[in-house]
Amino acid sequence: MSISFDKISNLVGEAEQINALRNAFKTVKKRQKENLNRISNLDARKKRLREVKEKCIGNQELLDLAVKNLINNGIKVHIAKTKDDALSIILNEIGDEKLIVKSKSNVSKEIGLNKFLESKNVEVIETDIGDRIIQISRDKPSHPTGPASHLTRYDIAEILFEHDGIIVDPDPEKLTQQFREEISGHINNSKIGITGANAIAAEEGAIMLLHNEGNVLEMMWRPEKHIILAGIDKIYPDIDEALNMAKLQTYYATGSIITSFINIISGPSKTADIEKKLFKGIHGPKEVCLILVDNARSQIVEKGFKELLYCIGCGECLLNCPAYDVFGSKYGAGSFLGGKGVAYSKLANESDFDNSNPLYLCVSCGHCTKHCPVSIDTPHIINKLRTMYPQKFNDPYLELSYDFLDSHVKWLKETVRIELLLLISKIMKMRQFNNNTRK
Repeated sequence: MSISFDKISNLVGEAEQINALRNAFKTVKKRQKENLNRISNLDARKKRLREVKEKCIGNQELLDLAVKNLINNGIKVHIAKTKDDALSIILNEIGDEKLIVKSKSNVSKEIGLNKFLESKNVEVIETDIGDRIIQISRDKPSHPTGPASHLTRYDIAEILFEHDGIIVDPDPEKLTQQFREEISGHINNSKIGITGANAIAAEEGAIMLLHNEGNVLEMMWRPEKHIILAGIDKIYPDIDEALNMAKLQTYYATGSIITSFINIISGPSKTADIEKKLFKGIHGPKEVCLILVDNARSQIVEKGFKELLYCIGCGECLLNCPAYDVFGSKYGAGSFLGGKGVAYSKLANESDFDNSNPLYLCVSCGHCTKHCPVSIDTPHIINKLRTMYPQKFNDPYLELSYDFLDSHVKWLKETVRIELLLLISKIMKMRQFNNNTRK
């Protein structure tokens, strides 16, 4: 059986993306190692975060307190029970606007916001450069905070050319400048911005946003409305606990000890400088609207898998997962990546997945748990699900034994395949170099 050159090129391209992902992850781990001594009491901070998450997840009283204080501070609050509820609320809040700019929001990906709004003839522009690259390429993100980690600068230059015909030198600085200029034009023409939220402090009725690029500031400053999307699992008792999470999330997501920006919103801008009469929306948006999304989170707690919701979205598990190291984003389901994401999707959507059955790719090594800042035991959760949804045996011991062997065989075969393709890639590049040299 012969394989066409185009087929080989496509396979080599996929392997090169895996290699680019590995290199990006190595950079983050190197930065973590360099900055480890700059974070005091790391183990104590992680223990504290785990304990707080245990108390907060599924805590209806705390959620009610947060909503009450947010409303008292002048923030409009909606509770969306389902994905469809959230989409309906957002569409209603947008009104007649036909251009929406947004920053990174994993909840928006979870509910399929962009596709939904586009079906309603609303143009949506991602303003994080990584998310914008993924958006125009129609690719799948490879990390929650670094969605384009699997793409090289050459890939990105080609994506940009295919999108708008602009030829840009594959230099990271020049590519960044080109995206910044394109994104800025859309921001200047928009009136409504949508962001996610990293934490919500119940005691203060405040919302915390972390970011590096500065685009969130622009989203917050759209003149008509700032819409914020957050899962109900983002509730913390107070700002102190939210800041502890923020420090850990930044370190494990990027290797840095602090993000460029931390914004805390407790309502729209206001003044009482003239005769002490209060006026809102003096600068920035006239209205701040928070949509708290459940979308099966309560269901996951009720099913006994509360631990999944302890996740702070740092992606550290992906950096240390042998399965993700060879399968990449194929080890995921929808917008959910890695073992935790697969388990979450299975519980939230009761997904059948596709023929690759990502539920059975986990090799049960426990590296994710070891490196997770809140020690989520993902292999245990996955094994529990495997016995609930067996692929071969009804006996749980036989099923887990089979799955263990099956996952390792799949991992080994994929590892060999990727390494062979990377070797072919090197040979192809050497031949190309030699041909160019002869010319």
